Amino acid sequence: MSIALVIAVSYFVVLSAGVSLWTRRHVKSGNDFVTGGGKLPWILVAAAFSIAPLGAGHTLSLWQRAVHPENGMGVSVLLWGIMSGGVFVPLFILWFGPWFRRLKVQTFPEGFGKIFGDNIGYVISAVFPAQLLGICIGEILATATAFYALSGGVRGPLEFEHCIILAIVLTIAYVFVGGLLQVAWMNLFNAIVLICGSFIAVFYTGVWLKRPNSTIGWDGGGWDEIAVHYAGKAESWKLDLTHFTPEVLFVLIIPCFILTVFMCSASQVQNQPMLLAKSESDIRRGVFVCSIVNSMTTYPWVIIALVGMVLVPMFMMSATPGIDAVVSPRDSVTEFALMAFPPWLVGILMTALLAATLSTTGQLILASSHIVANDIFRRACNPRMSDRTFFILTRVLIVVFALVVIIPAMRQPSLMVLLYWVFSFAVPVFAVYLIGMLWKVNKVAAWTTLLAGYFASFFWTFYLQANWPKWIPGYFNENVYPTIAATLLFGIVMNLILPGKPGYLWQMKAAEKNGTTL
Repeated sequence: MSIALVIAVSYFVVLSAGVSLWTRRHVKSGNDFVTGGGKLPWILVAAAFSIAPLGAGHTLSLWQRAVHPENGMGVSVLLWGIMSGGVFVPLFILWFGPWFRRLKVQTFPEGFGKIFGDNIGYVISAVFPAQLLGICIGEILATATAFYALSGGVRGPLEFEHCIILAIVLTIAYVFVGGLLQVAWMNLFNAIVLICGSFIAVFYTGVWLKRPNSTIGWDGGGWDEIAVHYAGKAESWKLDLTHFTPEVLFVLIIPCFILTVFMCSASQVQNQPMLLAKSESDIRRGVFVCSIVNSMTTYPWVIIALVGMVLVPMFMMSATPGIDAVVSPRDSVTEFALMAFPPWLVGILMTALLAATLSTTGQLILASSHIVANDIFRRACNPRMSDRTFFILTRVLIVVFALVVIIPAMRQPSLMVLLYWVFSFAVPVFAVYLIGMLWKVNKVAAWTTLLAGYFASFFWTFYLQANWPKWIPGYFNENVYPTIAATLLFGIVMNLILPGKPGYLWQMKAAEKNGTTL
């Protein structure tokens, strides 16, 4: 077993075991398991929230899209993290998260049903777990990539499929014993490991680049020599953050803004940590920490990937002269780490990647299980369900959902395409939710808007993209555009035409003023 693998496995075994033992004494009921007791200080709330939306979206999918030989975007992909941390996080921490807490519900679909009626809430409860598990596939792949590197990559004893199984096991261990309280404490440690580990790897990369290496023909020119390489291939734009081509604008910036704000704000993964807080103040106090962590996470992986795409092929050709050296975008970071880093640093870097992906994967599995157990089995099927039964059922569902994602993960889909598609499922939901909270509550308008958004997404994906008109630029074929267009059109027009109650926020304020409850 390699030193790197020992470091990573030891860290997660010790952390999981220690946190599990501690939280087991504090998690006595099903309610404790899914809400953490609702008494935690702001730093743990911030930890539970800040790295929950990271995972593959901020690491593996970004570095793959940055260096892809056909449609790579270079460092402009970092705009994903910049907008996520600079726009989505403040909006959620300061407004959307506290709104969810005021609804006094356990899940986002339950809160949606409280506004627009139980039936539409149950529909969202059925749709959202499938959407969350779709995202979970990407996170499992990113976790498996870290394991693959730790075992030696293409030169190691493990197949990538074996690494997917290992990723599933670690995911279950992340949440199974202590639920959301376990997540909060593990995320606190993992946030530190993630930021420190990945940036240490970047600093070491800078030192390594200044050392001449005659074996691979590297002159030791540092970062400048990397820039010269890309310039020689007429790809200097890959190192330009302001490279705002139409593709970057319409494939990255606009979809990122819409999908992170609309999807993440409607996701149970982001809303569930709000249940941990003692008060709304303990939610809002973490805004700066959460924003900085969310944004900073993206930088190291993209930087190392861009270096790896230059140096790994040089290393491969020096090791086997005459071969056509091609490195997969997926392996650009891991193969460079195995080539240039000492084993202890490979272990730290891959542990940092695991910290990002496992935190997201574990919370996705927990959120999916919580929605199904609470909204479908308890509220819809058996309102008299005991807390003990709910507790056991939620844990059983964690294992079931973790196993469900194995088969699609084995197909290794494109992460950015997968994330974009499943993210769009939440666009109509959150748009309707915003309208209902701030403007008007009308059930017919809500149903119509949701159905219109989903119809546009499916029609675009399964028909129009296969028969794409040649006169429309290809960068407009992301399904987020028809989804948001149909959602806004029907959401605005239907609510203008139909009468309704005032927005739910105003209803809650009126009820509070009158001393009543909704």
